Amino acid sequence: MLAAVNKQRATKGLSALCMNSKLHSAAQRHSDDMAIKDYMAHDGSDGSTMSQRITQAGYDWDAVAENVAAGQVDVDAVMVAWINSPEHLENIMGDYTMFGTAYSYNANGEYKHYWTQDFGSGDAEACDGAATSGSTTQQDAAQNEEQVQGEADTTPATKGPVVTPAPTTSTPVEETPVEETPSDCVSNF
Repeated sequence: MLAAVNKQRATKGLSALCMNSKLHSAAQRHSDDMAIKDYMAHDGSDGSTMSQRITQAGYDWDAVAENVAAGQVDVDAVMVAWINSPEHLENIMGDYTMFGTAYSYNANGEYKHYWTQDFGSGDAEACDGAATSGSTTQQDAAQNEEQVQGEADTTPATKGPVVTPAPTTSTPVEETPVEETPSDCVSNF
């Protein structure tokens, strides 16, 4: 998924996004929730908003956005849907530096396939695999490559969604107001 997003960003000369495990955790929490509760929306079944989930995952953000989708069977199909929607494309092409994505499957659900993309930027945050010395080890690179390949795999490997709870943060970030956007495309600036 990250490769597909960065390929689209490159069409306009935009810098590539990097993976962030906190954004991934927030996205996975939401995709799993949508699959378990069999719905598609930005608000969680517990009433949580995108920005609340991202903050609860520990991401210290300056700006965040989210795309959700349901029903598309693979990365190519969901990316086509998002690219063909001006609001979703705006998030993909937005002024963000980091990315987290998730997919969850429910064979008994109306949509079966549930997708979330979380975008963010924050001065206190770092890309996954960013070594403190400024160099990336071969192990970090292999782990990141494996993670990206795993995200593109949409073949259900389990009987149902796997729930990964998002870690909580002890210092919440002040939430900025959400602009009016279509129900399946949200961003906070």
